[in-house]
Amino acid sequence: MQQQTHQPPATAHWFAVFSLFMGVTSLISAEFVPISLLTPIAKSLNITEGMAGQTVSAVGIFAVIASLFLSSVAKTTNRRTVLLIMSAMLIGANTLIAFAPNYILLLIGRCILGLCVGSFWSLASAVTIQLVPEKDISRALSIVYAGVSVATIISLPLASYLGNIIGWRSIFLLTALLGVAAFICQLLTLPALPAQADSNFKQMLLLLKQPWVATGMLATIFSYGGYHIFFTYLRPFLQHTLALPANTLSILLLIFGSGNFAGTIVAGWIMHKHFKPAMIISHIILFILAVTLLFSHNNQATESALIIAWGFMFGFLPVGWSTWIAITLANKAEIMGGLSVAAIQFAIGLAAAIGGIIYDHQGIQGIFLSSALIFIAALLLIKISFAQYTRTTAKPFS
Repeated sequence: MQQQTHQPPATAHWFAVFSLFMGVTSLISAEFVPISLLTPIAKSLNITEGMAGQTVSAVGIFAVIASLFLSSVAKTTNRRTVLLIMSAMLIGANTLIAFAPNYILLLIGRCILGLCVGSFWSLASAVTIQLVPEKDISRALSIVYAGVSVATIISLPLASYLGNIIGWRSIFLLTALLGVAAFICQLLTLPALPAQADSNFKQMLLLLKQPWVATGMLATIFSYGGYHIFFTYLRPFLQHTLALPANTLSILLLIFGSGNFAGTIVAGWIMHKHFKPAMIISHIILFILAVTLLFSHNNQATESALIIAWGFMFGFLPVGWSTWIAITLANKAEIMGGLSVAAIQFAIGLAAAIGGIIYDHQGIQGIFLSSALIFIAALLLIKISFAQYTRTTAKPFS
């Protein structure tokens, strides 16, 4: 399969990179805000909390669809235009959700948001690679994906706190305003971004025929699954198992998100020069943290410190997998980004579903054990994928 050579720019467009950070922050915040607001949403619309929770699942489903088919639908459309359209749709979706008089309109707004999340997210890595020289790619990716960490802070402790004061509808209006800021920033800073050649669904399938790509996608699913099987049930663990007071819980969630942000930035500095060892060691540490939590005895101070470390280490996952794409297939980053987003969203949904069954039958200890086993599987798949890549291309990872 013939591939075009990726030509990075001579100078970095850092303001444009920051605009992508703003976009990721606004999108992921909007995706996960309902986690903190399920009860008031359900009460306001006279629905069950389970029905309110399906609004999170709806985003994931439509994000997968968008990530797989965006390249085929948009084809030659300038990626700057696509990103601006998605940011504008985000504003509209959150505004619709904020004023939704019933569950159906709420769900429609969330489905639109899912299209925005999948489209923007699948292009984020490819666009970032076009904005900076090769030596700055890992650092730029860490800035963009730091938006996930900031979104964690916004959607968990901050949304929960403000929701009690100004109501859940006002929270969605605030996320719409955040989207407005992202849109303006992108409008002013993003240069023209031509679509990559041969970015379509057929090319995705051809890529997956390469063993190291298929194994890498499977490793991505296990990597994110190992994290999210616990992250999904983090709040019940802190609230019920550790019995943290409400104020302490909110502060710990804030520190958790801040640790996640710090981990993302640190990962950006490390991944460029030490990608292979950083990927392997980060998964080993996450495995060790899961095992340590499994055998700890509900000591608030110890387990709180482990939770913060868990948040810090998660920062290595989005930066690491995005760097993997940049190293291996920079000229196919759009379709690889689509595959990656589909894998990540699938992992999040599957982890939440399987984790729910495990949590109901085995409690939090079953969650920790499952997380540890999943990270072992992820680690093995990562090593296999790296070996397959080296055999196929004769280019070892550094």
